[in-house]
Amino acid sequence: MTELPWGEMGNTKLSDLFFPAAFAGFLVVALGLLSRLSGWYLLAGCCALLAGFVVTACFAEPLVVREGMGRNQSETDTGVIGNTSVKTPIPTISELTEDRVAASIKKQFDNLPIALVRINTSGLVDQANSPARGFLGINAGESPRFEDLVEGLGQTVDTWLSAARAKPNKPKPEMVQAKRGTRDFVLQVSLMDSPVGPPGTLIATLSDATELKSLEAQFVQSQKMQAIGQLAGGVAHDFNNLLTAISGYCDLLLLRHDQGDPDYGDLVQISQNANRAAALVGQLLAFSRKQNLRPSIRKVNDTLSDLTHLLNRLLGEKVRLQTEFGKHLPCVFVDGRQLEQVIMNLVVNARDAMPDGGEVTIISSLYDCKEDTVFDKATVPVGEYVCIKVTDNGCGIRQDRLSKIFEPFFTSKPVGEGTGLGLSMAYGIIKQTGGFIFASSEFEKGSSFTILLPAQSANAQPRKEIVKVEASRSKRLDGLTVMLVEDETPVRAFASRAMKLHGIEVLEAASAELALNKLIDKTVHVDIIVSDVVMPGMDGPTWVRMALEDRPETKVIFVSGYAEEKVAKDHADIANAAFLPKPFSLLQLIDKVRDLSSS
Repeated sequence: MTELPWGEMGNTKLSDLFFPAAFAGFLVVALGLLSRLSGWYLLAGCCALLAGFVVTACFAEPLVVREGMGRNQSETDTGVIGNTSVKTPIPTISELTEDRVAASIKKQFDNLPIALVRINTSGLVDQANSPARGFLGINAGESPRFEDLVEGLGQTVDTWLSAARAKPNKPKPEMVQAKRGTRDFVLQVSLMDSPVGPPGTLIATLSDATELKSLEAQFVQSQKMQAIGQLAGGVAHDFNNLLTAISGYCDLLLLRHDQGDPDYGDLVQISQNANRAAALVGQLLAFSRKQNLRPSIRKVNDTLSDLTHLLNRLLGEKVRLQTEFGKHLPCVFVDGRQLEQVIMNLVVNARDAMPDGGEVTIISSLYDCKEDTVFDKATVPVGEYVCIKVTDNGCGIRQDRLSKIFEPFFTSKPVGEGTGLGLSMAYGIIKQTGGFIFASSEFEKGSSFTILLPAQSANAQPRKEIVKVEASRSKRLDGLTVMLVEDETPVRAFASRAMKLHGIEVLEAASAELALNKLIDKTVHVDIIVSDVVMPGMDGPTWVRMALEDRPETKVIFVSGYAEEKVAKDHADIANAAFLPKPFSLLQLIDKVRDLSSS
């Protein structure tokens, strides 16, 4: 029950007297009328009835309000704690409605699909809904500085917010990087004035631009890599010309020195290092042309053994290399050079993951797949596989990045330290071979890459290269006439001397135009044309086609510092044409001329 406070008298409430007084008065009046009592008794009964009505008017208990009904604003709820009476205010209908509306608005704001953040004048996050907390890594009830949550504007976040407060027209949306959280979010942030709160309060709208930024980065990276590929091709072409001259003149010097000469060893070293430089240029050319696989039957252990010395140099002094090669492994059908490139890439990545030193382990073994097995969403069919496992104990790869490491242009290395092409090229090479490559990693504990290559039959054996030694190699080529067209003077001079030493008559020309002028004379006889492919002015295939109109029986050797696959289409329609890549040695040039003249 609820009463007015002044409605109490000791332990008895005056309102409790209403019912007895009213009932007594009503009974007296009724009896007086029925028994024809004297007027004095009738008057007493009327007074008792009147007293009951007075008590009702003055001291009656107010209407009790049940749940769901309104109450007067002055009412209180009375409760008893021990012997003490405690009164608590009862909210009014308007107060209940405001609380429910506020709770509903807060819930709706938190569940909005758009990420919203309110930033006060001090740069603190006053309020952030659920999507925004997910992007920024904010805990419920936390109010961090917005500057501590994002970066990458090219200016401080506080400066950007201050500029936005000062301008009625807000600055254009900006791309920022989220600092917190387990994912690398790129966010597009738009600012507007807050409709509530003190002046200077801002509302920031956040949207996930990670995929958009990734596509933009891939497009920029592809353009950059295309430009690098063109540059690499041009550099490799020019460098091959230099290597041709170095190697060629070294061969000429070797002809005048025998093995007992003190200078012979030095000349051999020059020749070997020129060949090593040529191999490096070949790798540089891989950036400017499509890499064609040339698979053959190979033993994995032989390939890994040959790589060990080079890998030790790549790893340096801080990182140790451990190898465990399985015995009696079957052969595989792979491109040896490409497999070496894959292993080198994995080992270099392992080295970069251990800046303070560590250990890299390469294990080869036989994996017998008894039934179709699913690894990392790829199904490995039944069969035998040669397994190569490269393991390190470095920093590892976070799980959210592990699924992307084979994607083109994706790299977990810092900016400027990775192109994002190494693992994607490794993945492509292994897949072209018909194999599988998987990655597993535990953050801050290390990574492991597993390569599965289909095993060949037990009868498959590596094919040994047979070097043909012809007795006619020492035979001179007297009477043969060669027209040599080369714009690089050192290369032209070396090639001319090499052929003249074997009795060949050489007609030299520094350009295609000069060569055509010499061939205008019909009395000039030419057996073989040796021409560079890429030259200033008219290129090799173009002028050769013009020359062959009057001399269809003349044979042609094209030389170039570019790879054969890049230039082959330019002279594919020319009959009796061969290709000699730069750098070439004296012996390679003479052998090519001899083979073509005898065919």
